[in-house]
Amino acid sequence: MQIVKEHLLITDYVWNVDDKRSLLSEGATRKRFDRFSGDCMLHIINLFDYSIDKLTVAQAQRIERLIQKELPLEAKSEISVLQWLKEKHVQIFSLEAV
Repeated sequence: MQIVKEHLLITDYVWNVDDKRSLLSEGATRKRFDRFSGDCMLHIINLFDYSIDKLTVAQAQRIERLIQKELPLEAKSEISVLQWLKEKHVQIFSLEAV
């Protein structure tokens, strides 16, 4: 299931009006990750979904909150954000058991 705009919790993201979206098959790139961009947020969540397993909407929202609250400022590229998320993978899904 692909995560879409309507699944995100935050409603005041900046959205790209030209509708040029990166394809999941391209994978993570060295493009700058902007945590305030809805397009970037959807892309990274869907990349994570594609790389590990299928996410539920609740898991995707948990990832969104994690990025907004805990992502280090040093994580500047899609590659570094995806790597950080993979390191947090256990934390993301262990919270479900609580």
